[in-house]
Amino acid sequence: MSAEMTFTPSEAAVVSGVPLHAVHKAIDEGPLESARDRKTRRRTLTEVDLLYLAAASVFDPKLIQLTDQAKQRLRKAIVARCRTKKSPGKLALFSGLEVDIRAVFSRVRSKAALLDRAKRTVTTNPHIRGGEPMIQGTRVGVYEIATMVAGASEKEIEEILAGYPTLKREHLEIAQFYAAAHPRRGRPPKHPWHGTGAAASA
Repeated sequence: MSAEMTFTPSEAAVVSGVPLHAVHKAIDEGPLESARDRKTRRRTLTEVDLLYLAAASVFDPKLIQLTDQAKQRLRKAIVARCRTKKSPGKLALFSGLEVDIRAVFSRVRSKAALLDRAKRTVTTNPHIRGGEPMIQGTRVGVYEIATMVAGASEKEIEEILAGYPTLKREHLEIAQFYAAAHPRRGRPPKHPWHGTGAAASA
């Protein structure tokens, strides 16, 4: 994951694995400080912010309540670790309180890479399907794929791939991840063919 990459709150939630409301809370109450995208004016977060969110979520709130001071110390420790580019390991917040961030770094960076791949794989064209996000090289909508794949069995997955020959198996995961990171706004369009088997017109 590039340190220059920025993430919207919904992207941050999916990549870090925390609820969206927790992302906004960390921005509103600290220790995170979001920037504003110059074009969209939306809140944006950085790699360090996502690593902090994931690391903070390791602590069970029923057992350990992180104070504002502990949250600040955790974020500063992650910033320092990223700057030195040392291999992630254990961070000591206070005497007797440590967090092993190796798995956290690995998970967040893996999901960030998937998000980056999804953004490069998904395309929009205002003249095709009203500008709905589609898998590049196809006319199959991302949200359509995500809806079909959700809860599908392996047999149903095979049927979807057979019905949409332009799709590859990796596209299904990408569509689900993209749809989760970029929730559709408003009411989804009705597709009368849903529930009647995969359409072969892809």
